[in-house]
Amino acid sequence: MCPAVCGRWVEGVPAMVCGSVPFYTARCGPWGHERGTAMDNVSSRLDRARMVQWLAVVGVLAVAFLLRLGAADRTVIDGPVRADALDYYSYAYNLRHHGVYSHVAPREGRDVVPPPDALRSPGYPAFLWAIWDERLSFMLWRTRFVQGVLDVGTVLLVFLLGCRALPFGWALAAALLTALSPHLISATTYLLTETLFTFLMVLGLWLTVLAAERDWLAPLAGAALGAAALTRPTLQYLILLVPPLLLWYAGWRRGWRTAAALVLGFAVVFAPWIVRNIAVIGQPSDSRLAVNTLHHGMYPDLSYRNDPRTRGAPYRFDPRGAEIGKDLASVLAEIRRRFSEEPARHLYWYLIGKPLTLLSWGIAAGMGDVFVYPVAASPYFTDPIYIWTHRLMFLLHWPLVVLALIGAFGFGFSRRARSAGTGGLLWPLLTLTVFYFLVLHMVGAPFPRYGIPLRPVLYLLAVWVLAMGWTRVRQSVARQVLHESGAGV
Repeated sequence: MCPAVCGRWVEGVPAMVCGSVPFYTARCGPWGHERGTAMDNVSSRLDRARMVQWLAVVGVLAVAFLLRLGAADRTVIDGPVRADALDYYSYAYNLRHHGVYSHVAPREGRDVVPPPDALRSPGYPAFLWAIWDERLSFMLWRTRFVQGVLDVGTVLLVFLLGCRALPFGWALAAALLTALSPHLISATTYLLTETLFTFLMVLGLWLTVLAAERDWLAPLAGAALGAAALTRPTLQYLILLVPPLLLWYAGWRRGWRTAAALVLGFAVVFAPWIVRNIAVIGQPSDSRLAVNTLHHGMYPDLSYRNDPRTRGAPYRFDPRGAEIGKDLASVLAEIRRRFSEEPARHLYWYLIGKPLTLLSWGIAAGMGDVFVYPVAASPYFTDPIYIWTHRLMFLLHWPLVVLALIGAFGFGFSRRARSAGTGGLLWPLLTLTVFYFLVLHMVGAPFPRYGIPLRPVLYLLAVWVLAMGWTRVRQSVARQVLHESGAGV
């Protein structure tokens, strides 16, 4: 006889039945009328099941760590300190040596104090400053190692988010996809923001989901989102959307305190950067950031006149590039002119082409595939395990993206999605994050590299859709079996 069911129920189906113990069932009530030896046997089975689950989680985290450690040790980048990476390195160097936040690159034999600026947000330079080493080779290795550890933390956070609403196996599947992602693994080898930003963003999302039930976590959630926005400023406007989502989910009476505390936590972390900029450069941020993202994103297919050789950096090949990008008025005027001359082409690019480009596999502005800067050596070229996982994730990429978008557009804000039994705020918040990324990059530059931090969110949404489909299949089969057994009687 099956012991009495205990745990979470979804649509009348018990979350835990005989022989199936979800990870999130930390405590269970009495097993009904079973006593003595039968109770001991059930407890023993539960203990063994939980042990297997813990070992599975540790195994996924170990796989994630070993893949990232191998990439850190065996990836050789041709000129790792270049372009954006040079800016971040220069900021950290100038903070260390001059106490000035400036992107002016240090020059050998010259130790001049550079002028301060605000071209890049300070999150990633502060991270490099914290792990600084004067020996560049040691600095690069230390950065890779720490970023690898942070990325393993992202894998764990994905699992914890999944456990809010999914059975153990499905939550583990989302974590495994994150662990195997070659984009996330490759990102840990560069002096670029992707790894730190992804970790802080997913941490902020996890804390926000918890804060919907525990108000005291709201300031921490806001602080994590603020730190993520300092790492990549495109996230700064999400804070305008999360409080209304909390009010929609919890109601005004419960939600306003959580929303206010979340905004306060964000402001404590992010506001000093705004105050500093006003004091130093006379404005809240460098206007070149908005100009560049609008300018770089206005070229259909990220190419100049459909020339594939220009893909990823069309503005460099445009003879009017400097004129167009000189200020905000110039770039907006050029966008209006292009829409008036080719409305259908540019409407398609902004509404369809940009989202598809953002979510695509290959890095457009870089070496391509999963690499940003050119690499001379990588385990993805020679190691069978890396090659196999790369092929697997490549084949799964678009199916997972489509499933994630189905989850977001079809179910993300439904009553079912926001019910306590299916994760509470989790699915609406993940859906809001996807919408935010898509809309923001529909306006600005949709470089596929900017979509890498969205991978964990997409994996969770895709697995959610698969889990819902699997549940429906099992329910249908169960009804059929009951119907046939009833007919037999």
